[in-house]
Amino acid sequence: MFPFGRFGQPDGAARLLAWLMTDEARWITGQVMHSEGGFGR
Repeated sequence: MFPFGRFGQPDGAARLLAWLMTDEARWITGQVMHSEGGFGR
Protein backbone atom coordinates (compact mmCIF):
# COMPACT_ATOMS: atom_id res chain seq x y z
CA MET A 1 0.00 0.00 0.00
CA PHE A 2 1.06 3.57 -0.56
CA PRO A 3 0.35 6.26 2.08
CA PHE A 4 -1.65 9.22 0.83
CA GLY A 5 0.69 11.68 2.56
CA ARG A 6 -2.10 13.38 4.46
CA PHE A 7 -4.34 12.70 7.40
CA GLY A 8 -7.96 11.78 6.88
CA GLN A 9 -10.79 14.11 7.77
CA PRO A 10 -13.99 13.22 9.63
CA ASP A 11 -16.10 14.04 6.58
CA GLY A 12 -14.41 11.19 4.68
CA ALA A 13 -15.62 8.66 7.24
CA ALA A 14 -19.02 10.37 7.36
CA ARG A 15 -19.43 9.97 3.57
CA LEU A 16 -18.65 6.26 3.84
CA LEU A 17 -21.17 5.82 6.65
CA ALA A 18 -23.80 7.80 4.76
CA TRP A 19 -23.27 5.62 1.68
CA LEU A 20 -23.52 2.43 3.76
CA MET A 21 -27.01 3.53 4.81
CA THR A 22 -28.25 3.79 1.20
CA ASP A 23 -29.91 1.12 -0.93
CA GLU A 24 -26.74 0.97 -3.06
CA ALA A 25 -24.94 -0.71 -0.15
CA ARG A 26 -27.71 -3.14 0.75
CA TRP A 27 -25.62 -6.21 -0.17
CA ILE A 28 -22.66 -5.25 2.02
CA THR A 29 -22.80 -7.25 5.25
CA GLY A 30 -20.23 -8.26 7.84
CA GLN A 31 -17.37 -6.23 6.38
CA VAL A 32 -14.52 -4.45 8.13
CA MET A 33 -13.74 -1.15 6.40
CA HIS A 34 -10.22 -0.04 7.27
CA SER A 35 -9.75 3.70 7.40
CA GLU A 36 -6.00 4.16 7.79
CA GLY A 37 -5.04 6.08 4.66
CA GLY A 38 -2.64 3.40 3.45
CA PHE A 39 -0.52 3.48 6.61
CA GLY A 40 -1.80 0.11 7.92
CA ARG A 41 -0.29 -3.27 7.25
